[in-house]
Amino acid sequence: MRDISVDRLLSLFTSSDRAEAIAGDLAEEREQHGGRWFWLHVARVTLALWRNAVSDAPLVVLLVAMAGCALFAAPAFGGIASVYLFPFPSGSPVGRVALALFWWGGALLTGVSLLSISPQRGMAACATLAVVAEALLIGCGADLTGLLIPAWLLAGAGFARRRAIGGGIHAVEHER
Repeated sequence: MRDISVDRLLSLFTSSDRAEAIAGDLAEEREQHGGRWFWLHVARVTLALWRNAVSDAPLVVLLVAMAGCALFAAPAFGGIASVYLFPFPSGSPVGRVALALFWWGGALLTGVSLLSISPQRGMAACATLAVVAEALLIGCGADLTGLLIPAWLLAGAGFARRRAIGGGIHAVEHER
């Protein structure tokens, strides 16, 4: 039994046909090896596809990721300004909600924008940017609000990628 979510996950980093074939092969092996083996291999294949996308064009991925940093700078600054410029008590829930909305919305729009800038390498750039951002946020001791920013970045990129593939817009897909 094939899991459509695995097809969708793999199609973020490769063509839909290739993702469907890989997911089908893994689903066949699930019967023999079990669910734990299946999900471990789905994670490994996803990481391998991401690594291949980055290693095929590292400079392009780096430039697109840097563009993502620049795109996210305005909502990040807006979130910080909303907390420090308006007279909320320090650490108030209103200030934290405003900060979260600016940052999460900015991350979502950044993910969508990066896929618009580079349909072929945008998802790899978003994943790279998300991993680096999460490492920095953990290193800085960010709370849950901050730690969810990379998830919103990936969600925005995923929405844009799925729309490009499913909506009839021809996305440039690379095949290996």
